[in-house]
Amino acid sequence: MFARTKTFTNKDGSTRTYLQIVDSHRENGRVRQRVVATLGRIEDLVERKLDRLIESLAKYSHHQWVKLQARGLLLESARHWGYELVFHRLWEHLGLAETVKRLVERTALEFPVGEAIWAMVLNRLCDPSSKRQVSTWVNTVYRPSFTQLALHHYYRALDFLAEHQKEIEERLFARTMNLFNYKLDLVFWDTTSTYFTGRGPAGLAALGYSRATGPIAIRWSSGF
Repeated sequence: MFARTKTFTNKDGSTRTYLQIVDSHRENGRVRQRVVATLGRIEDLVERKLDRLIESLAKYSHHQWVKLQARGLLLESARHWGYELVFHRLWEHLGLAETVKRLVERTALEFPVGEAIWAMVLNRLCDPSSKRQVSTWVNTVYRPSFTQLALHHYYRALDFLAEHQKEIEERLFARTMNLFNYKLDLVFWDTTSTYFTGRGPAGLAALGYSRATGPIAIRWSSGF
């Protein structure tokens, strides 16, 4: 079925137009149309009556009714929430949030150091990118405290991490040992990029290029 208009001419030459519901069917091999209902003159229907009729009929069509109901919805923003919720729980469980907080309390830093570090860690876990891109990426994550961060906060947070790296690593190691009930028996040390200046024991070191200090350093090449 479909809707159509039918126009009639009055004796005085004026016209009147009606809105009709028409059913199309096949009869004796030919397509024929049958008027199911005449809804009234079109000019009488346009003033809200037609809208109310459409809404009333739409209730019997699931697809159209959902679309009709959605007209009043306005999407303001869409952000990821799930992985921040999960990973932040692990961040706290490992004691990293508390460790960073206590270290910051020893300093005169007044920007949200912990949030900047957490934003960079979360980005590394989910969508690794540069620090400049992190400042934009955080806008795709639902965490209200991220809104207070600016690009320079990430660079300053990196300075903080470099300064307190050893203590953070030691606390994380101790927490991991306790959390998983580990017993330390043997430590393997990767010496691939270890270097020292000067001359070392014969056969254990060779002159080479150090990624940390440049070509003048003597680099360890133990072969382990």
